[in-house]
Amino acid sequence: MQYNGTQSVLTLLIQLAMIVVTFRAIQSFHLDTFFRHPPQGLPTMIVLISIAIGYAAGSFFAEFFIVLHGLLNMAH
Repeated sequence: MQYNGTQSVLTLLIQLAMIVVTFRAIQSFHLDTFFRHPPQGLPTMIVLISIAIGYAAGSFFAEFFIVLHGLLNMAH
């Protein structure tokens, strides 16, 4: 799909917001308490998983709003 400037900025902001929300949600689980000796790479794993889930969720919501906007413009 071709994006104009406003849609690109909106998509970027939604994806960044979803990454932050996902990061905070994963951190609230306190995964280090599930391990007797937490792995050294646990913080890195949390960041990478947050980016993957946040990007997917952000892309979904951004695309949903873009399609919704197109449908509303089509109705007028």
